[in-house]
Amino acid sequence: MNNLANDKKRIGKGRALLLAICIIIFLFSASLVIKHFVEINNNKKGYEDLAGLVNNTTLDNGESEDEPVPDYSPLIEQNRDFVGQIIVPNTSINHPVVQYADNDYYLDHSFEKKYDYRGAIFMDYRNDAVNLDSNTIIYGHNAYDTTMFSELVKYEDIEFYKKSPIIEFNTLEANYKWKIYGVFITNATASEDNGYIFNYIYPYMDGENFDGFIEEVNKRRLYTTDVDITDDDKMLVLSTCVRTLDLKNKYGKTTYRANARLVVLARMVRDGESAEVNVDNAKANENPKYPQLWYDKHGLKNPYKNDEKWYPQEVVQDEQ
Repeated sequence: MNNLANDKKRIGKGRALLLAICIIIFLFSASLVIKHFVEINNNKKGYEDLAGLVNNTTLDNGESEDEPVPDYSPLIEQNRDFVGQIIVPNTSINHPVVQYADNDYYLDHSFEKKYDYRGAIFMDYRNDAVNLDSNTIIYGHNAYDTTMFSELVKYEDIEFYKKSPIIEFNTLEANYKWKIYGVFITNATASEDNGYIFNYIYPYMDGENFDGFIEEVNKRRLYTTDVDITDDDKMLVLSTCVRTLDLKNKYGKTTYRANARLVVLARMVRDGESAEVNVDNAKANENPKYPQLWYDKHGLKNPYKNDEKWYPQEVVQDEQ
């Protein structure tokens, strides 16, 4: 009887210990979840506060040229790297844009120049933030939590595009609206596309580079739009990471994390042009060009596998 009683006590203590461990694990996990959502809210609140420092006057270029540019001095005082503001309707994207001497610093530094794995929204270091090149590139992390550029992935859906065909990127010089021309998925690791990386992040896509670049974009865009584009237009590229090319096993576990990008390409509203877009003319591309990894993932033959690999011609800029 004593042995039986002792066994019951040991079992009871074991169960109590197991319950205590489970409670500790639950509380620890809950604290991580809470911490994550607090970080999300703090990030959003921080950028809402920054946006609130700006007089968000909207200027339709060519239609209201006398309307003043917003006063960005409060943001410039906080960070001299500030070069503009990006606004994407129907998303949380209303962020200051910064530019540094390289494309590395703001990958893990916030607008306040503090370490932050979410980084900041930043312009390519090669771009002219005053006059704007033929192709201005803006980067932002996809934190998969609606912060930074996470909500750009909504543009994979043509129905979302129809709700938000115009974006704003304003500089210290002027306010600009941009009509979205195309959205596509590409890769940043050569092995994911037969040794090729489509270089959409080159600032000088005019002249001899323009036709080849747009030809590639036209093959790749997920849907066509009613927006035309010419060699004289200023283009804007928004680039972020996306999980579209990730490989998973039958249990849904990721077995390969691809280095994929979602790209939104827009062009500036021209002088005297209406900022309206007929979204009813947008149509899904039935066979967009993806990196080879996408076809491997879906067990499909790549009809573009033997395409000539396009590279932009290097442009030597004159010394100022």
